[in-house]
Amino acid sequence: MKKILGFASVIIMIGAMGYIFMSDHNAGEVEATRQTEVKKAAKSPKKGLASITDTTESSSTTKKSKQKTKTTAELPDVSPDDWKLVLVGPENKLETEVDESSQLTALSNGYLIDKRIESDYQEFAQAAQDAGYPLVMVSAFRSVTSQEQVFAQHVQEVMAQQGITEEAATKITKETITEPGYSEHHTGLAVDVVDEDWYNNYPSTVLEASYGDQPGAKWIAENCAKYGFIVRYPKNREDITKITYEPWHLRYVGKESAEYITKNQLTLEEYLNELNEK
Repeated sequence: MKKILGFASVIIMIGAMGYIFMSDHNAGEVEATRQTEVKKAAKSPKKGLASITDTTESSSTTKKSKQKTKTTAELPDVSPDDWKLVLVGPENKLETEVDESSQLTALSNGYLIDKRIESDYQEFAQAAQDAGYPLVMVSAFRSVTSQEQVFAQHVQEVMAQQGITEEAATKITKETITEPGYSEHHTGLAVDVVDEDWYNNYPSTVLEASYGDQPGAKWIAENCAKYGFIVRYPKNREDITKITYEPWHLRYVGKESAEYITKNQLTLEEYLNELNEK
């Protein structure tokens, strides 16, 4: 407020000085005019303050709008319904089973994956080889039927070992094995991979969270997005994914989406929410 009044006073003084240079004959008239202008300025400081405040708020709003537009513009121009972004997990059951005869292709290691991601996976595997971290695939496509067999077998083993009911054994089994129909491996877009050194030296703990601290796992996490893959179940995001940290579990989502997800440290669930809100 003081700055506003000071500014007004300066203007008035300059105006008064202009009148003084005119002639002594108009001195009284000039002084009367000056007093009138001072009184007007003193009565309306709030108006000037409001005007400045409105301008500042308008500028701030425009800045925020530009920032929001920039963030939105960074989102890849893809549909949340794209085949590469199908959401399957503990709370999202697979809606349509994969047609194994037409949608899948076999890799040289015998594992099956969606044929549409084969070239990107092969490029990724070659890059890992060149970097000194040749990949070993531990799992890829699994049908709902094969998952049912594995799940049921594990339930029976837990019942026999612990002498508990089937219901209790099923609950325990769900802690380590995804319920049939709810596994990403049913899509043909998920692969479990580790580097050769880890696979050969730690065969009994191949799929352990500690793998994430190894050089090979770090290279995979830092480079897989270039080829369309993400670490699907990142550390400390179990509240969203409902799956514990799995540095070996990669999911294909496409290069643009993978790079955006990785850059912004998102889960697939969060990314889909952003796409749906766009």
